[in-house]
Amino acid sequence: MKKEKFLIYDIFDKIFEKAKISKEEQDAVNAALNQELIEKPFRVAVIGQSGVGKSTTLNSVFGLKNYTSNIAEGTTDIKEDVFPLRDGFKLSIYDMPGLNNDEEKDIKYAKLYQQILPNCDVIVYIINAHSRDFGEDCRILKEIVLPICSENHIKDNLIIAVNKIDTIGENIDPNDPELQWDIFNNMPPEKLKAAIKTKLGDITDKLIDEGLLGTSNGLKPHQVVFYSAVKNYNLQEFIRAISKAGNRGWIWPATVGFDQAGKWSDCKI
Repeated sequence: MKKEKFLIYDIFDKIFEKAKISKEEQDAVNAALNQELIEKPFRVAVIGQSGVGKSTTLNSVFGLKNYTSNIAEGTTDIKEDVFPLRDGFKLSIYDMPGLNNDEEKDIKYAKLYQQILPNCDVIVYIINAHSRDFGEDCRILKEIVLPICSENHIKDNLIIAVNKIDTIGENIDPNDPELQWDIFNNMPPEKLKAAIKTKLGDITDKLIDEGLLGTSNGLKPHQVVFYSAVKNYNLQEFIRAISKAGNRGWIWPATVGFDQAGKWSDCKI
């Protein structure tokens, strides 16, 4: 049986073949790829309040199996969880606590974020699509997370991930079947699609009003992603955002491929 290779190796094999690259040059390129892919874990920091779906996001987007977030309230000791995947590739996860309008915790967590975020290839700040604390999330992003990213020149590593868009209709009218997710086709019916579009427009407007999006100091449109981790919906847009993150975001889709979004929760670790 042929051993499965990372997607990036297949791409370079095609380039080598067409360009007639020498064996010595091929070995040099592959050695550099091995160093980038194997010797350095792909580090991801995930930030979010309780209940936003950090665990399901890590399971569906990053290919973990039955991961459960176990951040204790008030913790200031965050450990790095390293998951060996295949062919020596390692995924490193920092499961970060979310702040919640507590000045004392803000100070402690800001120091924690300052320590860990600069070492991460991707920083995912997860927000519940119908959160009542969305204003608080904007405050944390604007006053703590974004300044840390800007100071350390890692603003491009940050992704705002708006999860649970599949439940927007339930929060409007739980008794309206046209606002319920179509589980057979795994997509929103037309009425729910319109409601989601309206809600996402409201969220986007809020991000713009708060200076988090569309300004010289804010994020770019591709750094804001709307998805459902439970339904594995719109995950390819999530992966595209990861691929554009910082200097090493390309590594994630290059190792697993865009077409695997939503399938990785069944992967063995």
